[in-house]
Amino acid sequence: MTDQHIENKISEFLIGNVPNITSDWIEQAYTSGIGVYAQSKDSEAYNQIRSMNKEFILALTNSIFGKDAALNEWASSIASTRALTATPLYDVIVNFSLFRSVYYSYIEIFIEEHANIVSGKMVINWIRTVSSKFDEAIQLVTKKYMNDYEYIFSSQQETILELGTPVIKIDKTIGIIPLVGEIDTYRASKILETSLKKASEMELEWIILDLSGVPVIDTMVANQIFQLGETFRLLDISMILTGMRPEIAQTSISLGLDFSRLKTFAHLYQAIHYLRDNLSITNS
Repeated sequence: MTDQHIENKISEFLIGNVPNITSDWIEQAYTSGIGVYAQSKDSEAYNQIRSMNKEFILALTNSIFGKDAALNEWASSIASTRALTATPLYDVIVNFSLFRSVYYSYIEIFIEEHANIVSGKMVINWIRTVSSKFDEAIQLVTKKYMNDYEYIFSSQQETILELGTPVIKIDKTIGIIPLVGEIDTYRASKILETSLKKASEMELEWIILDLSGVPVIDTMVANQIFQLGETFRLLDISMILTGMRPEIAQTSISLGLDFSRLKTFAHLYQAIHYLRDNLSITNS
């Protein structure tokens, strides 16, 4: 019996045992308590895991024994699914290791059942090839997972930053931007971008930028706040600063920033009273 004939037989054996291999692995699957592996084993999520594992066995087995395989497509699919379900990458890698052991156990069964025709050289070659293909699959999944996770994280950060820059309309022409927490240069640039867009859409004439919830502002951020006021002015929107601490004022002066064209108040309510008293406005 030729080596090719034996390889065809082991390939058929492994593919014929796809349901059993998947079931054996499912029973051992690890979870750290979150993500897709944490779902009930009779859930739709686990049905999808079973389906994807069967696809992996077919792609892996065909790849090992010289047939066309779709490891790249499978790796991309599994990585995207795990990233979207916030499954820890550690869990994914651990389950690769568990599945590798299960897969090897079925190769061992075949070898035991066909000991009279399987040579030691063939066994060594299979072990090397299986190990190489698993390493390839893990690398593909890890790379795609990290790319997808970074994209998801970046998108979430953008959304958080936008939500963290609310423009609250308190009157037909007046809005408030209440800033809370630390502001770095990147967040300051997003505040500039987001607030200008929202203020224009709301057709505001006055913006109150409240800094009372901001503990520290460095020189770069102070400069961007100044630029925000100047840009609002070009849009014919007047900006009022409230909650500016002495240290922030000192930082601005040391930079040579001239806030004299901006109204400033210690407290937000003072700015609101000023506008209502001087503009004769009423709540709408």
